[in-house]
Amino acid sequence: MDEIGYGLLDRTMIQRLRERSGSGGIGIIIAQLSAAVPLSVQEAMAGWVMQQRGLVWRYRMENDYFFFLQRGGKSEEKLDKLLRSSVDSLQSKLLRGYEGYEDFGGTGTKFSIGFAAAVPSTNGRSAEATIYKGIREAVTMMLNQQLRNAAIEQAAAAIEQDAFASGGKDTDQQEWNWGSGSKGLPNVSPAPFLIGALAKPIPTFSPTSLVSDLARMFEINTHVQGAVIASEGRPLGLVMKENMNQLLAGQFGLPLYWNRSITKIMDEETLVVDANLTVEQVAQQAMARDISRLYHVVIITRHEKLIGAASIRSILECMTQLRTEEARTANPLTGLPGNATIQREMQRRIDSGKPFSIVYGDLDYFKWYNDCFGFSQGDELIRYLATVLQDVTRHVGEKQDFVGHIGGDDFIVLSHTSEPEKLCKYIIARFDGGISAYHQGGKAGTTVMDRSGKAVEQDGVTLSLSLLQWDGEHEVTTAMISQAAARLKKQAKAVSGSAFVAADVPEKHPGEGIT
Repeated sequence: MDEIGYGLLDRTMIQRLRERSGSGGIGIIIAQLSAAVPLSVQEAMAGWVMQQRGLVWRYRMENDYFFFLQRGGKSEEKLDKLLRSSVDSLQSKLLRGYEGYEDFGGTGTKFSIGFAAAVPSTNGRSAEATIYKGIREAVTMMLNQQLRNAAIEQAAAAIEQDAFASGGKDTDQQEWNWGSGSKGLPNVSPAPFLIGALAKPIPTFSPTSLVSDLARMFEINTHVQGAVIASEGRPLGLVMKENMNQLLAGQFGLPLYWNRSITKIMDEETLVVDANLTVEQVAQQAMARDISRLYHVVIITRHEKLIGAASIRSILECMTQLRTEEARTANPLTGLPGNATIQREMQRRIDSGKPFSIVYGDLDYFKWYNDCFGFSQGDELIRYLATVLQDVTRHVGEKQDFVGHIGGDDFIVLSHTSEPEKLCKYIIARFDGGISAYHQGGKAGTTVMDRSGKAVEQDGVTLSLSLLQWDGEHEVTTAMISQAAARLKKQAKAVSGSAFVAADVPEKHPGEGIT
């Protein structure tokens, strides 16, 4: 155990792993623990480390633990066996360490583990590249485990089956209200969606500062991991404490850099993003960086001026929260995003200030259809409508358009297309073109029954669409949109057959202008 080192991705580490890997490779294990680690878990981790005979390097970055193990024999199978045995042992010890600590969340939120085998390749890849590739694979496995565990743990307890016995050409239906006191979408506080919401203060230095000034700041503030070099509020580069320490620890590090400008050691290729980018977009950019920058903070700006930075941990935790919320609220019948995600998407588009259209759609005489054909066939009809909306939006709409399932036979489309009327016409044409297949084998005729039991001359189920358009300029809220949609829905249902009715939000009423 005396040969274990304590640096990540530095020259000494790479050289040591290259020497130890031989022809069988190196096993990599990465464990991420909860924000606060109980003493019992720390002891469990220390006990596991002492048992790892093949451990050749380890490193800790806050609550992220990196372990590198040497294979136990000459065969690749033995490395794989060593990895799996070590991971099983680590997981078992961590579970025991967290026993009794309910404040740290469910099992899936307490810790996650990723692992990979960095085996020398036959295609000429260097040992260093092989190790970097292994680390990336282990990180990816860990992140996937976080998303999967969180989704399973929370979605299993929260998803409720929708009631599908709504519908009918009935103007007396509930108003879908996406604002406070909603009967439709719940009034939720959405998880951070734009990266600007994750911006935290970060130490900032001018280009004229010395490396010694930065080193003293890191020494005094041990929890700080990085600092931004900026001029007049514009970020020029980044220095991470880990990288600075590696430079200064070299043979000539202190005399070369100690009294030199901080610009001599800053990373000019750091990731700088605008505050209005989504967390998903930034996460993709961050994970696509070179492995040596994988854990560097992301610098966030607004109008090209520094507002803060976000750690990779905070970004991934936000991603997990977003994915969990999507899984929790997704409609179990269609798999489309549900209420909370719809609310967040609508608010995000309003906040962006870009014009967009809202298409609210539901089936006419759906209650009659369920009574006539059965609930199972009714479910198939809802899936058919979901498919129609997705396919048409994909081909006629824009790339960033959104399709959600409010519940039952109620759907919503948020679109940035410049021709929303065309979108509605295509949806109706596609729906009417395939609906006849769902009327076979039942008691369909030339009449249907509305919700009050009154006979209506109609061949079968039709589709009503309410098209609301916002110009991106007039003040609007999700509550205003919901109220306008409810009024427009009644107008659409008053039209015989599949149809759509359009209006602007805010609405123009007779004798009024929009102010």
